[in-house]
Amino acid sequence: MMTETKQPEAWVEQDVAAMVPTAEAQPLIDLRNKPSPDILRVLAIGSPQVVHSCVLTLYRLGYARPEEWSQPLPTVNPGEVMRILTKRIMLSEQS
Repeated sequence: MMTETKQPEAWVEQDVAAMVPTAEAQPLIDLRNKPSPDILRVLAIGSPQVVHSCVLTLYRLGYARPEEWSQPLPTVNPGEVMRILTKRIMLSEQS
């Protein structure tokens, strides 16, 4: 029985490559020296279109502006990206 390996569409690879920031484009956020229980990280992982849709949906719901998210980052899976949102949540806001 032969299994067929599905190759990602060329346009998806080009779009993902265009979205990956260079090291100069966006500094990394290093919070290792500032641990806080008030930090929340939200990950959106999927195709570039699905992740973009998720970011826009959370914006429409008033949760986070698109510019608060990281640029799309590649994952080990072809055609898949990840965006990270880091928010500081005040515990008093949760009541």
